[in-house]
Amino acid sequence: MPDADKQKEAKLFSEDIPAKAPVFSIKGSSQLDWGMKNRLARVFDPATGRTVMLAVDHG
Repeated sequence: MPDADKQKEAKLFSEDIPAKAPVFSIKGSSQLDWGMKNRLARVFDPATGRTVMLAVDHG
């Protein structure tokens, strides 16, 4: 039998409490992978949420 002295306290999990996702600065992108968040963070300014997109015609 396991020792009763070294038991850890159980964590409280419940179906009623939803898991909290860390907030990302771009709306709707909290569930994306790390790579996509990394790319978006380089395009969008986290402080303002704005970006500058330059259209270039290579033709």
